[in-house]
Amino acid sequence: MAELIQTFKSMQKNESEKRKFLASIQGIDLNDEVQEGPTFDDIQRKALGINASGDDVVSLQGSFAAQAGFGIGEGLGYSKE
Repeated sequence: MAELIQTFKSMQKNESEKRKFLASIQGIDLNDEVQEGPTFDDIQRKALGINASGDDVVSLQGSFAAQAGFGIGEGLGYSKE
């Protein structure tokens, strides 16, 4: 019985790989990886009009600067040109 179950699992895996291959030929990505969307901070930065990613120093403005411990005249020393 164990051999039969293993055979069915193998057949299922083979069919799944065939379907993924045929989909990739058509330009469809069927990876099982979950793609993460934007974080809450990314959306909040966009709403505040800050067009920089979270790892850019330009994004440290307003409440984000206060959260990071920076503020006006508190040592950031960066100006946007």
